[in-house]
Amino acid sequence: MSSIKKLASQTVYYGLSNILSKLLNYCLTPFYLGVLSKTAFGEMSNVFACIPFANIILTYGMETAFFRFAKKENATSVLSTSTISLLCSTLLSLLLFMLLKGAVLGSYTGQLSGLAGHGDSYNYIIFIMAFDTLSAIPFAQLRLEERPLRYAAIRVAGVATTVFFNIFFLTICPMLHHKGMHFFPDVNNSSNPLGYVYLSYMLGSGITLLLFIPQIARIKWQADANLWKNMVKYALPLVIVGMAGMVNEVFDRAWFLPQFLPGNSMTEKKETIALYSANYKLSILITMFIQAFKLGAEPFFFKQAEGDNPQKMYARIMKLFVVMLCFMFLFVGLFLNVWKIFLRQPFYYQGLRIVPILLMANMFLGIYYNLTIWFKLTDRTRTGAIITVVTAGLAFVFNYWWIPIMGYYGAALATMVCYFIQMAVCYIWGQKYYPIPYHLPRIVSYMGIAFATYYVFTFINTHFITPGDIYAAKPMSLLVGLLFFAAYAAFILKMEKREFARLPIIGKYLR
Repeated sequence: MSSIKKLASQTVYYGLSNILSKLLNYCLTPFYLGVLSKTAFGEMSNVFACIPFANIILTYGMETAFFRFAKKENATSVLSTSTISLLCSTLLSLLLFMLLKGAVLGSYTGQLSGLAGHGDSYNYIIFIMAFDTLSAIPFAQLRLEERPLRYAAIRVAGVATTVFFNIFFLTICPMLHHKGMHFFPDVNNSSNPLGYVYLSYMLGSGITLLLFIPQIARIKWQADANLWKNMVKYALPLVIVGMAGMVNEVFDRAWFLPQFLPGNSMTEKKETIALYSANYKLSILITMFIQAFKLGAEPFFFKQAEGDNPQKMYARIMKLFVVMLCFMFLFVGLFLNVWKIFLRQPFYYQGLRIVPILLMANMFLGIYYNLTIWFKLTDRTRTGAIITVVTAGLAFVFNYWWIPIMGYYGAALATMVCYFIQMAVCYIWGQKYYPIPYHLPRIVSYMGIAFATYYVFTFINTHFITPGDIYAAKPMSLLVGLLFFAAYAAFILKMEKREFARLPIIGKYLR
Protein backbone atom coordinates (compact mmCIF):
# COMPACT_ATOMS: atom_id res chain seq x y z
CA MET A 1 0.00 0.00 0.00
CA SER A 2 1.40 3.42 -0.96
CA SER A 3 2.10 5.95 1.78
CA ILE A 4 -0.74 8.26 0.73
CA LYS A 5 -3.18 5.34 0.56
CA LYS A 6 -2.07 4.14 3.97
CA LEU A 7 -2.54 7.55 5.54
CA ALA A 8 -5.88 7.95 3.77
CA SER A 9 -7.16 4.60 5.00
CA GLN A 10 -6.10 5.30 8.58
CA THR A 11 -7.58 8.80 8.46
CA VAL A 12 -10.84 7.30 7.18
CA TYR A 13 -10.97 4.86 10.09
CA TYR A 14 -10.02 7.47 12.64
CA GLY A 15 -12.19 9.99 10.83
CA LEU A 16 -15.30 7.84 10.84
CA SER A 17 -14.93 7.10 14.54
CA ASN A 18 -14.14 10.71 15.32
CA ILE A 19 -16.95 12.05 13.15
CA LEU A 20 -19.44 9.58 14.61
CA SER A 21 -18.29 10.43 18.12
CA LYS A 22 -18.45 14.16 17.46
CA LEU A 23 -21.85 13.89 15.78
CA LEU A 24 -23.25 11.91 18.71
CA ASN A 25 -21.80 14.52 21.02
CA TYR A 26 -22.96 17.35 18.79
CA CYS A 27 -26.51 16.02 18.82
CA LEU A 28 -26.45 16.94 22.49
CA THR A 29 -26.13 20.64 21.58
CA PRO A 30 -29.68 21.07 20.23
CA PHE A 31 -30.80 18.74 23.03
CA TYR A 32 -29.20 20.99 25.66
CA LEU A 33 -30.54 24.14 24.00
CA GLY A 34 -34.03 22.65 24.34
CA VAL A 35 -33.83 21.50 27.97
CA LEU A 36 -31.40 23.93 29.60
CA SER A 37 -31.78 27.64 30.16
CA LYS A 38 -29.44 30.04 28.36
CA THR A 39 -27.71 30.71 31.68
CA ALA A 40 -27.16 27.01 32.38
CA PHE A 41 -25.87 26.40 28.85
CA GLY A 42 -23.44 29.29 29.30
CA GLU A 43 -22.21 27.81 32.60
CA MET A 44 -21.73 24.40 31.03
CA SER A 45 -19.91 25.91 28.03
CA ASN A 46 -17.53 27.67 30.40
CA VAL A 47 -16.73 24.40 32.20
CA PHE A 48 -16.17 22.43 29.01
CA ALA A 49 -13.93 25.20 27.71
CA CYS A 50 -11.69 24.77 30.76
CA ILE A 51 -11.42 20.96 30.69
CA PRO A 52 -9.21 20.73 27.53
CA PHE A 53 -6.86 23.29 29.06
CA ALA A 54 -6.54 21.18 32.20
CA ASN A 55 -6.02 18.01 30.15
CA ILE A 56 -3.04 19.63 28.41
CA ILE A 57 -1.41 20.11 31.80
CA LEU A 58 -2.37 16.67 33.11
CA THR A 59 -0.93 14.80 30.08
CA TYR A 60 2.11 17.18 29.83
CA GLY A 61 3.00 16.16 26.25
CA MET A 62 3.55 12.51 27.16
CA GLU A 63 1.40 11.30 24.27
CA THR A 64 3.60 12.92 21.61
CA ALA A 65 6.73 11.86 23.49
CA PHE A 66 5.40 8.30 23.38
CA PHE A 67 5.26 8.41 19.57
CA ARG A 68 8.71 9.97 19.33
CA PHE A 69 10.54 7.60 21.68
CA ALA A 70 8.69 4.42 20.71
CA LYS A 71 10.56 4.65 17.39
CA LYS A 72 13.92 5.32 19.02
CA GLU A 73 13.93 3.21 22.17
CA ASN A 74 12.45 -0.06 23.34
CA ALA A 75 8.72 0.33 22.66
CA THR A 76 7.76 -1.81 25.67
CA SER A 77 9.81 0.31 28.05
CA VAL A 78 8.44 3.53 26.56
CA LEU A 79 4.88 2.26 27.02
CA SER A 80 5.34 1.24 30.63
CA THR A 81 7.32 4.35 31.59
CA SER A 82 4.80 6.77 30.09
CA THR A 83 1.84 4.91 31.60
CA ILE A 84 3.35 4.83 35.09
CA SER A 85 4.26 8.51 34.80
CA LEU A 86 0.71 9.55 33.94
CA LEU A 87 -0.80 7.28 36.59
CA CYS A 88 1.33 8.80 39.36
CA SER A 89 0.84 12.40 38.23
CA THR A 90 -2.93 11.90 37.84
CA LEU A 91 -3.29 10.56 41.38
CA LEU A 92 -1.30 13.52 42.74
CA SER A 93 -3.46 15.91 40.67
CA LEU A 94 -6.66 14.40 42.05
CA LEU A 95 -5.38 14.98 45.58
CA LEU A 96 -4.46 18.58 44.73
CA PHE A 97 -7.85 19.28 43.14
CA MET A 98 -9.60 17.96 46.23
CA LEU A 99 -7.51 20.22 48.48
CA LEU A 100 -8.36 23.23 46.28
CA LYS A 101 -12.07 22.43 46.11
CA GLY A 102 -13.22 25.07 48.56
CA ALA A 103 -11.12 27.81 46.97
CA VAL A 104 -12.37 27.03 43.44
CA LEU A 105 -16.05 26.84 44.42
CA GLY A 106 -15.85 30.18 46.20
CA SER A 107 -14.00 32.01 43.43
CA TYR A 108 -15.25 34.14 40.52
CA THR A 109 -14.65 31.13 38.27
CA GLY A 110 -16.90 29.04 40.51
CA GLN A 111 -19.69 31.60 40.14
CA LEU A 112 -19.26 31.98 36.38
CA SER A 113 -19.29 28.23 35.81
CA GLY A 114 -22.21 27.65 38.18
CA LEU A 115 -20.15 25.36 40.42
CA ALA A 116 -20.52 27.51 43.53
CA GLY A 117 -22.41 25.46 46.09
CA HIS A 118 -22.33 22.31 43.96
CA GLY A 119 -19.43 20.21 45.17
CA ASP A 120 -20.78 17.08 43.49
CA SER A 121 -20.42 18.72 40.05
CA TYR A 122 -16.84 19.65 40.88
CA ASN A 123 -16.07 16.03 41.80
CA TYR A 124 -17.55 14.74 38.54
CA ILE A 125 -15.47 17.21 36.52
CA ILE A 126 -12.12 16.31 38.08
CA PHE A 127 -12.83 12.61 37.54
CA ILE A 128 -13.68 13.32 33.89
CA MET A 129 -10.23 14.88 33.52
CA ALA A 130 -8.55 12.02 35.38
CA PHE A 131 -10.20 9.28 33.32
CA ASP A 132 -9.41 11.12 30.05
CA THR A 133 -5.77 11.53 31.10
CA LEU A 134 -5.35 7.85 31.93
CA SER A 135 -6.88 6.90 28.56
CA ALA A 136 -4.39 9.02 26.59
CA ILE A 137 -1.53 6.49 26.35
CA PRO A 138 -3.79 3.48 25.62
CA PHE A 139 -5.35 5.44 22.75
CA ALA A 140 -1.87 6.43 21.55
CA GLN A 141 -0.76 2.79 21.71
CA LEU A 142 -3.63 1.77 19.40
CA ARG A 143 -2.63 4.50 16.94
CA LEU A 144 1.02 3.47 17.00
CA GLU A 145 0.11 -0.20 16.47
CA GLU A 146 -2.24 0.85 13.64
CA ARG A 147 -5.39 -0.63 15.18
CA PRO A 148 -7.98 1.95 14.11
CA LEU A 149 -10.97 -0.42 14.40
CA ARG A 150 -10.43 -1.03 18.11
CA TYR A 151 -9.67 2.66 18.55
CA ALA A 152 -12.97 3.52 16.86
CA ALA A 153 -14.97 0.99 18.86
CA ILE A 154 -13.74 2.31 22.21
CA ARG A 155 -14.11 5.95 21.22
CA VAL A 156 -17.69 5.47 20.00
CA ALA A 157 -18.61 3.33 23.04
CA GLY A 158 -17.53 6.11 25.41
CA VAL A 159 -19.45 8.81 23.57
CA ALA A 160 -22.54 6.63 23.16
CA THR A 161 -22.51 6.05 26.93
CA THR A 162 -22.34 9.80 27.52
CA VAL A 163 -25.24 10.48 25.15
CA PHE A 164 -27.35 7.72 26.68
CA PHE A 165 -26.96 8.95 30.25
CA ASN A 166 -27.64 12.56 29.22
CA ILE A 167 -30.93 11.52 27.68
CA PHE A 168 -31.67 9.19 30.60
CA PHE A 169 -31.09 11.78 33.32
CA LEU A 170 -32.49 14.87 31.57
CA THR A 171 -35.51 13.33 29.80
CA ILE A 172 -36.39 9.82 30.93
CA CYS A 173 -35.90 10.31 34.68
CA PRO A 174 -38.18 13.38 34.99
CA MET A 175 -40.84 11.60 32.91
CA LEU A 176 -40.73 8.50 35.13
CA HIS A 177 -40.69 10.64 38.28
CA HIS A 178 -43.85 12.44 37.20
CA LYS A 179 -45.53 9.06 36.61
CA GLY A 180 -45.07 8.20 40.26
CA MET A 181 -41.70 6.46 40.21
CA HIS A 182 -40.16 8.83 42.72
CA PHE A 183 -36.96 6.81 43.11
CA PHE A 184 -35.92 8.41 39.79
CA PRO A 185 -34.60 11.99 40.22
CA ASP A 186 -36.73 14.89 39.03
CA VAL A 187 -33.89 16.64 37.23
CA ASN A 188 -36.04 19.43 35.82
CA ASN A 189 -36.83 20.66 39.34
CA SER A 190 -33.37 19.98 40.69
CA SER A 191 -31.27 22.83 42.04
CA ASN A 192 -28.35 21.52 39.98
CA PRO A 193 -29.44 19.93 36.66
CA LEU A 194 -25.92 20.42 35.29
CA GLY A 195 -24.65 17.95 37.86
CA TYR A 196 -26.37 15.20 35.90
CA VAL A 197 -24.71 16.42 32.68
CA TYR A 198 -21.27 16.18 34.28
CA LEU A 199 -22.16 12.80 35.79
CA SER A 200 -23.06 11.56 32.29
CA TYR A 201 -19.70 12.67 30.91
CA MET A 202 -17.90 11.09 33.85
CA LEU A 203 -19.66 7.77 33.18
CA GLY A 204 -18.70 7.98 29.49
CA SER A 205 -15.05 8.65 30.33
CA GLY A 206 -15.14 5.90 32.95
CA ILE A 207 -16.48 3.34 30.47
CA THR A 208 -13.73 4.32 28.03
CA LEU A 209 -11.04 3.72 30.65
CA LEU A 210 -12.73 0.49 31.73
CA LEU A 211 -12.53 -0.87 28.18
CA PHE A 212 -8.78 -0.27 28.27
CA ILE A 213 -8.24 -2.34 31.45
CA PRO A 214 -7.26 -5.56 29.58
CA GLN A 215 -4.79 -3.56 27.47
CA ILE A 216 -3.37 -1.74 30.50
CA ALA A 217 -3.07 -5.00 32.45
CA ARG A 218 -0.63 -6.39 29.85
CA ILE A 219 1.84 -3.57 30.47
CA LYS A 220 5.11 -4.47 32.18
CA TRP A 221 5.10 -2.24 35.26
CA GLN A 222 8.75 -1.23 35.11
CA ALA A 223 9.76 2.39 34.71
CA ASP A 224 13.09 3.50 33.23
CA ALA A 225 14.23 6.63 35.09
CA ASN A 226 16.67 7.83 32.41
CA LEU A 227 14.12 7.26 29.65
CA TRP A 228 11.51 9.14 31.68
CA LYS A 229 13.84 12.13 32.06
CA ASN A 230 14.48 12.23 28.31
CA MET A 231 10.76 11.93 27.54
CA VAL A 232 9.86 14.72 29.97
CA LYS A 233 12.64 16.93 28.59
CA TYR A 234 11.17 16.44 25.10
CA ALA A 235 7.57 16.78 26.23
CA LEU A 236 7.58 19.78 28.58
CA PRO A 237 7.91 22.39 25.82
CA LEU A 238 4.88 20.73 24.23
CA VAL A 239 2.94 21.56 27.41
CA ILE A 240 3.66 25.22 26.74
CA VAL A 241 2.65 24.68 23.11
CA GLY A 242 -0.60 23.06 24.20
CA MET A 243 -1.39 25.56 26.94
CA ALA A 244 -0.70 28.57 24.77
CA GLY A 245 -2.69 26.95 21.97
CA MET A 246 -5.61 26.47 24.32
CA VAL A 247 -5.54 30.19 25.12
CA ASN A 248 -6.73 30.73 21.55
CA GLU A 249 -8.92 27.65 21.41
CA VAL A 250 -10.94 27.86 24.62
CA PHE A 251 -10.04 31.02 26.55
CA ASP A 252 -12.42 33.11 24.46
CA ARG A 253 -15.27 31.28 26.22
CA ALA A 254 -13.56 30.47 29.49
CA TRP A 255 -11.99 33.83 30.29
CA PHE A 256 -11.80 36.55 27.59
CA LEU A 257 -15.54 37.00 27.04
CA PRO A 258 -16.54 37.11 30.72
CA GLN A 259 -13.61 39.39 31.57
CA PHE A 260 -13.79 41.87 28.68
CA LEU A 261 -17.50 42.08 27.87
CA PRO A 262 -18.91 45.45 28.96
CA GLY A 263 -21.31 45.45 31.91
CA ASN A 264 -21.33 43.62 35.21
CA SER A 265 -24.39 41.38 34.87
CA MET A 266 -23.34 37.76 35.43
CA THR A 267 -26.52 36.51 33.72
CA GLU A 268 -25.87 38.54 30.56
CA LYS A 269 -22.30 37.29 30.38
CA LYS A 270 -23.42 33.69 30.72
CA GLU A 271 -26.02 34.16 27.97
CA THR A 272 -23.41 35.72 25.66
CA ILE A 273 -21.09 32.77 26.30
CA ALA A 274 -24.01 30.46 25.48
CA LEU A 275 -24.70 32.35 22.23
CA TYR A 276 -21.04 32.28 21.22
CA SER A 277 -20.54 28.63 22.18
CA ALA A 278 -23.66 27.40 20.35
CA ASN A 279 -22.52 29.02 17.10
CA TYR A 280 -18.93 27.89 17.67
CA LYS A 281 -20.29 24.34 17.43
CA LEU A 282 -21.21 24.92 13.77
CA SER A 283 -17.52 24.85 12.85
CA ILE A 284 -17.49 21.25 14.04
CA LEU A 285 -17.20 19.73 10.55
CA ILE A 286 -13.78 21.25 10.00
CA THR A 287 -12.58 20.48 13.52
CA MET A 288 -13.75 16.87 13.16
CA PHE A 289 -11.69 16.40 10.02
CA ILE A 290 -8.65 18.12 11.57
CA GLN A 291 -8.83 15.89 14.63
CA ALA A 292 -9.23 12.77 12.49
CA PHE A 293 -6.27 13.80 10.36
CA LYS A 294 -4.11 14.44 13.44
CA LEU A 295 -4.91 11.02 14.84
CA GLY A 296 -3.77 9.30 11.67
CA ALA A 297 -1.02 11.69 10.63
CA GLU A 298 1.08 12.06 13.79
CA PRO A 299 2.35 8.45 13.98
CA PHE A 300 2.44 8.34 10.15
CA PHE A 301 4.72 11.40 9.91
CA PHE A 302 7.16 10.00 12.45
CA LYS A 303 7.39 6.75 10.50
CA GLN A 304 7.79 8.52 7.13
CA ALA A 305 10.70 10.55 8.54
CA GLU A 306 12.81 7.39 8.46
CA GLY A 307 12.42 7.03 4.68
CA ASP A 308 13.96 8.84 1.71
CA ASN A 309 12.84 12.39 0.96
CA PRO A 310 9.80 12.50 3.28
CA GLN A 311 9.45 16.24 2.62
CA LYS A 312 7.94 15.57 -0.80
CA MET A 313 5.30 13.36 0.79
CA TYR A 314 4.53 15.99 3.43
CA ALA A 315 4.00 18.60 0.69
CA ARG A 316 1.50 16.41 -1.17
CA ILE A 317 -0.39 15.67 2.01
CA MET A 318 -0.61 19.37 2.88
CA LYS A 319 -2.09 20.25 -0.51
CA LEU A 320 -4.76 17.55 -0.30
CA PHE A 321 -5.46 18.51 3.30
CA VAL A 322 -6.10 22.14 2.34
CA VAL A 323 -8.39 21.09 -0.51
CA MET A 324 -10.52 19.12 1.94
CA LEU A 325 -10.61 22.06 4.36
CA CYS A 326 -11.83 24.35 1.56
CA PHE A 327 -14.64 21.97 0.65
CA MET A 328 -15.73 21.77 4.27
CA PHE A 329 -15.61 25.54 4.66
CA LEU A 330 -17.98 25.93 1.72
CA PHE A 331 -20.18 23.03 2.79
CA VAL A 332 -20.91 24.78 6.08
CA GLY A 333 -20.69 28.40 4.93
CA LEU A 334 -22.94 28.14 1.87
CA PHE A 335 -25.69 26.34 3.78
CA LEU A 336 -25.85 28.16 7.11
CA ASN A 337 -29.60 28.55 6.55
CA VAL A 338 -29.82 24.76 6.92
CA TRP A 339 -27.25 24.30 9.69
CA LYS A 340 -29.08 26.81 11.90
CA ILE A 341 -31.73 24.18 12.71
CA PHE A 342 -29.22 22.73 15.21
CA LEU A 343 -29.47 25.93 17.24
CA ARG A 344 -33.16 25.29 18.05
CA GLN A 345 -34.01 28.77 19.35
CA PRO A 346 -34.11 32.07 17.36
CA PHE A 347 -32.07 33.72 20.15
CA TYR A 348 -28.98 31.90 18.84
CA TYR A 349 -29.46 32.83 15.16
CA GLN A 350 -27.98 36.30 15.67
CA GLY A 351 -24.60 34.63 16.21
CA LEU A 352 -24.48 32.94 12.80
CA ARG A 353 -22.39 35.82 11.46
CA ILE A 354 -19.37 34.58 13.41
CA VAL A 355 -19.50 31.07 11.91
CA PRO A 356 -17.54 31.87 8.68
CA ILE A 357 -14.90 33.65 10.76
CA LEU A 358 -14.54 30.64 13.05
CA LEU A 359 -14.45 28.29 10.05
CA MET A 360 -11.51 30.27 8.64
CA ALA A 361 -9.87 30.24 12.07
CA ASN A 362 -10.10 26.46 12.27
CA MET A 363 -8.72 26.11 8.74
CA PHE A 364 -5.64 28.09 9.76
CA LEU A 365 -5.38 26.01 12.93
CA GLY A 366 -5.53 22.78 10.91
CA ILE A 367 -2.75 23.94 8.62
CA TYR A 368 -0.70 24.94 11.64
CA TYR A 369 -1.07 21.44 13.11
CA ASN A 370 0.19 20.06 9.81
CA LEU A 371 3.16 22.43 9.84
CA THR A 372 4.21 21.58 13.40
CA ILE A 373 5.77 18.33 12.24
CA TRP A 374 9.03 20.17 11.50
CA PHE A 375 9.82 21.03 15.12
CA LYS A 376 8.67 17.63 16.37
CA LEU A 377 10.94 15.81 13.90
CA THR A 378 13.92 18.07 14.57
CA ASP A 379 13.41 17.98 18.37
CA ARG A 380 12.98 21.78 18.41
CA THR A 381 9.88 21.66 20.58
CA ARG A 382 11.05 24.79 22.38
CA THR A 383 10.61 26.67 19.11
CA GLY A 384 7.02 25.50 18.95
CA ALA A 385 6.55 26.75 22.50
CA ILE A 386 7.84 30.20 21.54
CA ILE A 387 5.44 30.42 18.57
CA THR A 388 2.38 29.53 20.61
CA VAL A 389 3.33 31.69 23.59
CA VAL A 390 3.67 34.72 21.29
CA THR A 391 0.30 34.06 19.66
CA ALA A 392 -1.27 33.52 23.09
CA GLY A 393 -0.02 36.96 24.06
CA LEU A 394 -1.51 38.39 20.87
CA ALA A 395 -4.80 36.65 21.69
CA PHE A 396 -4.92 38.51 24.99
CA VAL A 397 -4.17 41.84 23.29
CA PHE A 398 -6.72 41.39 20.49
CA ASN A 399 -9.49 40.17 22.80
CA TYR A 400 -8.80 42.98 25.26
CA TRP A 401 -8.98 45.45 22.36
CA TRP A 402 -11.89 44.07 20.30
CA ILE A 403 -14.38 42.46 22.73
CA PRO A 404 -15.35 45.77 24.43
CA ILE A 405 -15.90 47.25 20.94
CA MET A 406 -17.43 44.37 18.98
CA GLY A 407 -18.60 41.96 21.68
CA TYR A 408 -18.47 38.25 20.88
CA TYR A 409 -17.71 39.04 17.21
CA GLY A 410 -14.42 40.52 18.42
CA ALA A 411 -13.58 37.22 20.13
CA ALA A 412 -14.19 35.31 16.89
CA LEU A 413 -12.11 37.79 14.88
CA ALA A 414 -9.26 37.61 17.40
CA THR A 415 -9.27 33.81 17.15
CA MET A 416 -8.99 33.93 13.36
CA VAL A 417 -6.22 36.54 13.30
CA CYS A 418 -4.16 34.73 15.95
CA TYR A 419 -4.42 31.38 14.17
CA PHE A 420 -3.37 33.03 10.90
CA ILE A 421 -0.30 34.60 12.55
CA GLN A 422 0.55 31.31 14.26
CA MET A 423 0.30 29.45 10.95
CA ALA A 424 2.39 32.01 9.05
CA VAL A 425 5.17 32.16 11.66
CA CYS A 426 5.35 28.37 11.90
CA TYR A 427 5.66 28.09 8.12
CA ILE A 428 8.41 30.71 7.81
CA TRP A 429 10.40 29.34 10.74
CA GLY A 430 9.98 25.75 9.60
CA GLN A 431 11.31 26.46 6.12
CA LYS A 432 14.55 27.59 7.72
CA TYR A 433 15.22 24.42 9.76
CA TYR A 434 13.29 21.74 7.89
CA PRO A 435 12.45 22.93 4.34
CA ILE A 436 9.40 21.28 2.80
CA PRO A 437 8.44 22.12 -0.81
CA TYR A 438 4.82 23.00 -0.12
CA HIS A 439 2.70 23.90 -3.17
CA LEU A 440 2.23 27.40 -1.77
CA PRO A 441 0.77 29.17 -4.85
CA ARG A 442 -1.92 26.53 -5.25
CA ILE A 443 -2.69 26.34 -1.54
CA VAL A 444 -3.13 30.12 -1.29
CA SER A 445 -5.20 30.19 -4.49
CA TYR A 446 -7.53 27.40 -3.41
CA MET A 447 -8.17 29.05 -0.05
CA GLY A 448 -8.59 32.53 -1.54
CA ILE A 449 -11.07 31.29 -4.15
CA ALA A 450 -13.03 29.38 -1.48
CA PHE A 451 -13.32 32.52 0.66
CA ALA A 452 -14.26 34.63 -2.38
CA THR A 453 -16.90 32.05 -3.38
CA TYR A 454 -18.53 32.31 0.01
CA TYR A 455 -18.58 36.10 0.11
CA VAL A 456 -19.87 36.46 -3.46
CA PHE A 457 -22.65 34.02 -2.60
CA THR A 458 -23.41 35.98 0.58
CA PHE A 459 -23.62 39.25 -1.40
CA ILE A 460 -26.04 37.71 -3.92
CA ASN A 461 -28.07 36.05 -1.18
CA THR A 462 -28.28 39.21 0.93
CA HIS A 463 -29.22 41.63 -1.85
CA PHE A 464 -31.29 39.55 -4.27
CA ILE A 465 -32.61 36.32 -2.67
CA THR A 466 -33.23 36.83 1.06
CA PRO A 467 -32.97 40.57 1.78
CA GLY A 468 -33.71 41.28 5.41
CA ASP A 469 -33.07 37.72 6.55
CA ILE A 470 -29.88 36.36 5.01
CA TYR A 471 -30.26 33.01 6.81
CA ALA A 472 -33.80 32.28 5.63
CA ALA A 473 -34.01 28.75 4.19
CA LYS A 474 -35.47 29.63 0.79
CA PRO A 475 -35.20 27.04 -2.03
CA MET A 476 -33.54 29.57 -4.35
CA SER A 477 -30.85 30.24 -1.76
CA LEU A 478 -30.14 26.51 -1.44
CA LEU A 479 -30.03 26.10 -5.22
CA VAL A 480 -27.58 28.97 -5.69
CA GLY A 481 -25.44 27.57 -2.85
CA LEU A 482 -25.33 24.17 -4.59
CA LEU A 483 -24.33 25.81 -7.87
CA PHE A 484 -21.48 27.70 -6.19
CA PHE A 485 -20.33 24.54 -4.43
CA ALA A 486 -20.44 22.54 -7.68
CA ALA A 487 -18.53 25.26 -9.53
CA TYR A 488 -15.76 25.20 -6.93
CA ALA A 489 -15.63 21.40 -7.05
CA ALA A 490 -15.33 21.47 -10.85
CA PHE A 491 -12.47 23.98 -10.60
CA ILE A 492 -10.55 21.87 -8.08
CA LEU A 493 -11.14 18.70 -10.09
CA LYS A 494 -9.73 20.35 -13.19
CA MET A 495 -6.65 21.62 -11.33
CA GLU A 496 -5.93 18.41 -9.39
CA LYS A 497 -7.28 15.63 -11.60
CA ARG A 498 -3.92 13.88 -11.80
CA GLU A 499 -3.48 14.09 -8.03
CA PHE A 500 -6.96 12.75 -7.32
CA ALA A 501 -6.41 9.92 -9.79
CA ARG A 502 -3.62 8.62 -7.54
CA LEU A 503 -5.88 8.43 -4.47
CA PRO A 504 -7.62 5.26 -3.25
CA ILE A 505 -11.32 4.66 -4.06
CA ILE A 506 -12.04 7.87 -5.99
CA GLY A 507 -8.91 7.51 -8.10
CA LYS A 508 -10.23 4.65 -10.21
CA TYR A 509 -13.08 6.87 -11.47
CA LEU A 510 -10.67 9.56 -12.65
CA ARG A 511 -7.90 7.57 -14.30
